[in-house]
Amino acid sequence: MSKHLDITPLLKDWDFDPTRVTARLIDVPGHGEPEVQLRLDLGILQMKLDGRPDGERPHGAESALRFYRQKILTDRRSGYRLDPDACAELQQECVQIYYRYLSLMVLKDYDRVIRDTRHSLEIFDLVEKYADGEDLIWDFLQFKPYVLMMHTRAKAERLSAEGRIDEAVEEIEAGMSEIEVFLVKVEDDPESIYDCQELGMLEDLIKDLREYGPEENPAVTLQQKLHHAVQMENYEEAARLRDSIREMNVDESPEPAKFRSRR
Repeated sequence: MSKHLDITPLLKDWDFDPTRVTARLIDVPGHGEPEVQLRLDLGILQMKLDGRPDGERPHGAESALRFYRQKILTDRRSGYRLDPDACAELQQECVQIYYRYLSLMVLKDYDRVIRDTRHSLEIFDLVEKYADGEDLIWDFLQFKPYVLMMHTRAKAERLSAEGRIDEAVEEIEAGMSEIEVFLVKVEDDPESIYDCQELGMLEDLIKDLREYGPEENPAVTLQQKLHHAVQMENYEEAARLRDSIREMNVDESPEPAKFRSRR
């Protein structure tokens, strides 16, 4: 019988809180940059900061999105379509990236949240154009308002951290318009868009920005310093900054995505 490592001590040292998203950066021996961990009820997810969260290269490509996008171009004459197996691979990639950008939003790494949500939106677009069957397409598109909200919020929060409040509000309004256009397209009842949770969250963000204005955000400042320290290979300073970020125990996480019924 092989010997396996018990993760119980790790779980005891990091309590799960069902009321908030809890994430942290950790040092990995022999790696040039940290990885991100997300605490879940049944354990801990550990993900790469860049590339695929699991570090894999599906079919030798940097991502499933890149592989199937190229396959569609290569097999265009044969009319290649995304079958259920291909959609399952793309969906798995979306789920992995979701957990990562959920964590990175808590850590205020807005650039990577923007990158990851854009990746998911590009998967949605690919599936909508090339998947066989409306049910396969809806498996992805039901989450589009949430991903658009997270994408918009990250861009607005980044602008707000730089004191560019008016631009942040404009970014939010543009994102809300995009969500509304999508909902009008897929919902039978146009009035139902006013019950959209994602639109409500973005409206609240506009109110907060207008009420409180730009504030110095120590978490953002520390993240910027951490990024610089890693780039300069000053790992001692980077470790100190990560400890400071962990101690701040940031509690500003969005609600996880929920299944959206199709009307």
